[in-house]
Amino acid sequence: MEILARPTSFDDRTGPDFWIDEAIWGHRLYDEQTPWLTFLEFMTVLLAEHRAGRPLREEAPNSLSYRPQLQLRLRNLVFNNPHIMTVLAEDRADEAAWAMWLGKMAETAGGLDNTDFSYLRDRFESFQDFAAVIGFLQGSAIEGSSNKRWSSKFVFPFGPNALYEDANVNPRGGVSNDRRFFARTGELLYLMLCRSNVAEQLRGLLVSRFLENPAPYDSMARALQNEPQFSKAERAGAYLPCASHPVFDRLAEDWLAILSLPIPAYDAIPHLVTMTGFNLALYQLERAREVLDGDPIQLVCEIVSPRKSVVRDLSADSYQRNNGLPQQAVERFVRQITETGEWGAAIVSDDPILNAADILKKAYGWPDTDDDDIAPDPAALVEQLVDRAISRHKQHIGKIHMTWARAIGLSSRRSSRRVRYAPTDRLLKTLVVCCVGKRLEFRDFLALLHDRYGIVIGDAQARAFIASGDADQEDFSDNARRLEERLASLGLLKRLSDSCAYVENPFERAQAA
Repeated sequence: MEILARPTSFDDRTGPDFWIDEAIWGHRLYDEQTPWLTFLEFMTVLLAEHRAGRPLREEAPNSLSYRPQLQLRLRNLVFNNPHIMTVLAEDRADEAAWAMWLGKMAETAGGLDNTDFSYLRDRFESFQDFAAVIGFLQGSAIEGSSNKRWSSKFVFPFGPNALYEDANVNPRGGVSNDRRFFARTGELLYLMLCRSNVAEQLRGLLVSRFLENPAPYDSMARALQNEPQFSKAERAGAYLPCASHPVFDRLAEDWLAILSLPIPAYDAIPHLVTMTGFNLALYQLERAREVLDGDPIQLVCEIVSPRKSVVRDLSADSYQRNNGLPQQAVERFVRQITETGEWGAAIVSDDPILNAADILKKAYGWPDTDDDDIAPDPAALVEQLVDRAISRHKQHIGKIHMTWARAIGLSSRRSSRRVRYAPTDRLLKTLVVCCVGKRLEFRDFLALLHDRYGIVIGDAQARAFIASGDADQEDFSDNARRLEERLASLGLLKRLSDSCAYVENPFERAQAA
């Protein structure tokens, strides 16, 4: 696997103190950026690159630089507009309602050079119609109930006019991009899909289904926003270390399968978001496993039962083991420098501390030249870096597996004090939609989930646990039976006989009908 050289500089004003997490996973995975926000950031990049004539293509590795939309008028109207309720409550005549609202909005709109919204009067038959559109977009907002500031809230991505980057609007009206909720994870997603083996096929579907054929609701966003607004500067600095990776290909193939379904694009988005979160969480684990040279990743999934079971305990153990892999990888990544010939030469040199520090500076960007807290010997210097790297890792990147597994419905603490893998109905439906063509025999479905994602549900996939005596065959057979019942209750499985059950993709079934 080819690992690309790290950049010598980047424009992130909150850039890393040293280059360790980024060297393993990229710049950057971030727990506060949910799978939904990752998808929105990706779409913002896709739109900007499409306008520049290069959707899903890198001119050179890690050269991504794009100019995203801001759409501050749209954001003000949907998320910074308490006056609309005040005006409606006063039950004024239409002209009076418009006049009152326009006056109030001109005083409080943020981040705009021109706060004149009078163009809206020509686009709506009445103030009531305008208020209804605002209410609809507020109700369909992504994570609309969050307490984020208004400039960090997002309308549903119905089309190009509804896409924009995260922004910070200060009290004096200044506008800057913010890396808290658009933390570059969407940029990593863009680079992953660019480097996949089906990028060309995916490019055509993404452009035709999202950018050139937006949902009718996108016209609402266009009417509110008026002319698009763009950031003043381009956004650069994304870095993805792997030139290629099996996860990139699998992620792109999952997207391709979903986008090829006969459903509206906006109905496909939740499934894309779920599979994005799932694959990126697996990417973090896979890269950690590669650094550690460990065994293949496995997710022992309990299909929730009314009583505690052996599978529940094994699932919790599987979750805890995987949750600790990224931190172990960080420590291993640092300590491996001590196994090099260069390090061996440094520690027997005339100035071992200085030479060891030079090696760490070249490899990891640490220690800082102004750091007065110098270690007494090279080994202590490595221990300092390990401690600082782990401390930084725990703040955000180390929380990805825990946070995203819960967000996509992969993990649960239901009926237990320990977190374990216990997929929700929503995740199960997405896996069926993504992995099943028209229909697939149930046993083949279990085998596919294991081969493709490392998911262990049935006894055929749990042979190692059965052989080791950690579980009986019956434990996992019962687990598979509960999944079969769950899928049947969701309308995703049909049993033809005692020995033959098929998992069915509901969208493909509907098309056949």
